[in-house]
Amino acid sequence: MTAACVVCAAVILLLVIFAFSVFKTRENGGSASKDPVMPEQSGGEVTAGPEEPEIQEGTEAGGEEEEPEEIPDPNAPKIDDDSVQDINSVVDTEMESDEGDTKRVYLTFDDGPSVYTEEILNILNEYGVKATFFVCGTGDSDESLRPVYKKIVDNGNTIGMHSYSHVYSKVYGNLDLFQYDLDKIRNLIYNETGVVPKYYRFPGGSGNTIASLPMDQYISVLYSQGMEYYDWNVYCGDSSGTRLSPSAIIKNTLEGVDKRRTAVVLLHDTGSRKNTVEALPGILKGLKERGLDIRPIDDETPPLHQVDEAMDNN
Repeated sequence: MTAACVVCAAVILLLVIFAFSVFKTRENGGSASKDPVMPEQSGGEVTAGPEEPEIQEGTEAGGEEEEPEEIPDPNAPKIDDDSVQDINSVVDTEMESDEGDTKRVYLTFDDGPSVYTEEILNILNEYGVKATFFVCGTGDSDESLRPVYKKIVDNGNTIGMHSYSHVYSKVYGNLDLFQYDLDKIRNLIYNETGVVPKYYRFPGGSGNTIASLPMDQYISVLYSQGMEYYDWNVYCGDSSGTRLSPSAIIKNTLEGVDKRRTAVVLLHDTGSRKNTVEALPGILKGLKERGLDIRPIDDETPPLHQVDEAMDNN
């Protein structure tokens, strides 16, 4: 009996120890091991985390490269209201000219292509006028707009660059971002039209207050690659968040043109600027009545810059 009692006691003790062990395992989350299961133990594959993009300096246009890291600017204005920047970049001096007293007008449309570009082209054709379109990479986000780049060129207009993204932090964050964006819009235009673009308009103009570096550094990038940039000396107000009526856009444009011997008019071509499209016939009619020479920007067009002459001569 004594031996049997000892055996029973031992069995009871083992059962108590086992029960305690099970209780502690459940209390710790149902696993007796605190070590994580590695992918190779569970049949998975070890995958490396994403690498930081490496900025390549001096990359040729068309080369494969990753986008440099963007530095977000929470205070940057949206493309829907660029009026503050557009006003900052209005040029007060006259454009140089070697054609005496001939009054000329250059109509320029920023931000396209848009759902209204073809309508704008049709209106220009109706009046026998050619203009300049400073386009963005809109066609990459809307495939239906991709053919419009070529229609701009095929209609005899000049196509220029207005950045790929028109996102200020992407364009002006640093020179690598600027070059990356420049390459993208230049390649897009070339691929769609066969034209190598060489005219540039800075988002917000060269007088913008958004750029993180002095503007002469971005300008030097353009000049080093044989490009020219253009600001404007007539602002019709159509980029304001407050929608102007077509009649107000016509009035502002013609009054501005009347003050200039040579006028470079800033207009906008976006899906939110229907009033600009509706104003265009009135603008063209007024310019025709004044007997003005209406042209697209070309190699004979003198530069018009907001910045000072010292920078222009660099």
